[in-house]
Amino acid sequence: MTVLQPPITPKGKIADEALSQEIIRLYENEPDLRELPRLLFDGVGRLVDAEVVAYAEFHPPSRDLRALVSVGDDPEARARSMAAFSRHAHTHPFWQGDPGFFGEKALRESDFFDEETYLGLPMAREVFLPSGARRIISIVIENEGYVVRLSGYRLLGRPAFSDEERDRLEAFRPHILRAYRHAQQRTLAKLKPGDRLRFAFPELTGRQVEVAAWLAEGKSNEDIAAILDVGIDTVKAHVKALYSKLGAEGRLAVAVIAHTIPPFTRLPPLWKLTTEAWGTRPKAEQPAE
Repeated sequence: MTVLQPPITPKGKIADEALSQEIIRLYENEPDLRELPRLLFDGVGRLVDAEVVAYAEFHPPSRDLRALVSVGDDPEARARSMAAFSRHAHTHPFWQGDPGFFGEKALRESDFFDEETYLGLPMAREVFLPSGARRIISIVIENEGYVVRLSGYRLLGRPAFSDEERDRLEAFRPHILRAYRHAQQRTLAKLKPGDRLRFAFPELTGRQVEVAAWLAEGKSNEDIAAILDVGIDTVKAHVKALYSKLGAEGRLAVAVIAHTIPPFTRLPPLWKLTTEAWGTRPKAEQPAE
């Protein structure tokens, strides 16, 4: 007997041609984590008629956030707005992107603030209004200890996001979650052992990563010394340091770790896969990469 699988779009959610087309585009493109934000910029922008879309990852242990935005802007203005966002995020769960608060819903600023209240908020006056952003709709996804947030923005003078647009984004959310997990798998499949180690152990030096990568390919100390054009004692020192930093008890253990370690357990992907993401904290205060 054939067992029918439940549809990933929640029953009762709006289903229309625009939503169907965005779902098809999302799966057909088969993005990795580097490609996914740009694809979602276009899809979410079309789906809810937003001029600007932001893709952000929040790292709870460091209280830091990194974001990509669909439009270019002034770097100094962006740095000021990100710092202001960090200062005021604690004032409401909507700004915090708390997964427990959002659940599986798409939420709008108009769900919580009337016009007068919103225009008086420090968050609005210091972060959104200076860039012309007035209307906001967001979803959040929790993944492996960090939070991914997608937000659409409308500029001053535009109407609030409608219930229909909210329902579309909610219906799109489970597909974004599935696409994100698939994108993560594609990204991991493309990573070389050295990349995994560099992402997972930011305390490793560049040379230690190189030595570990060659160890993962089964090279001897003598081979590595010749490849890197360094002395054998230098290689031995790096190998000893690797054992200590990785908690490995031999060359085979280093190789296994290099091929299997989850690379984003310490810091989320935007900290590692792109130099374009904006942070909420000055570089000197950000966790080591």
